[in-house]
Amino acid sequence: GTLIDLDSDEKAASTWKKFIRWLDKRDVKHPNYITMRREFFEMDLAARAKITSEMGISHPEIDVIPIYREQFERYGNVHLTDGFIEELSYAFREASICSIGVFDGVMEYLEALKKAGKRIFILSNAQRSYTWPEVVQFGFDKIMDDVLISSDDYYMKPQVEYFDRLFKKHNLSRETSVMIGDSYSSDIQGAINYGIDYILLTGDKSADKFYLNELSSEN
Repeated sequence: GTLIDLDSDEKAASTWKKFIRWLDKRDVKHPNYITMRREFFEMDLAARAKITSEMGISHPEIDVIPIYREQFERYGNVHLTDGFIEELSYAFREASICSIGVFDGVMEYLEALKKAGKRIFILSNAQRSYTWPEVVQFGFDKIMDDVLISSDDYYMKPQVEYFDRLFKKHNLSRETSVMIGDSYSSDIQGAINYGIDYILLTGDKSADKFYLNELSSEN
């Protein structure tokens, strides 16, 4: 919602039916989509609850890869390779996507920031197996100074530890950093909690307007 204009629905029946067609083509055993969907989200919630209970993290994050492995091995699929599980994970992601594209002016704006000597980072609440292929697809891996994805850790925005990991890793200054995001509850609340400035992109076409207006003001 900040760089990529994404419309997706992970719980829609159509998503799971597409996913099942992908599984069937590869002879992956599975129950009906209603059972499979219910079990997946139950396992997701249980994993998050375990992190909260054991580690005291208020905004827990998980990696879905172990969930997919456990789920599909439970269905009788044995000897699933790590590579296949990652492929399966992104197949679900693709099935959930209705539309995807980069907001107008994004790449030009990022290039202008780099030309001005600024450093740019992605601090994302996301699954690496879902998001990294899209980071590469749209070329953000080449222009960003670093990309942090929450599934690599046990927490997500607005957890201050997530912000702190980025700032300590790259020796960033709170006084000269700004968070740009589309979610008040994660991006902006996290910035407030961590003591950095922020820009909230909210409302219809707000991201398009922001990047294009910022580019215009540079000229």
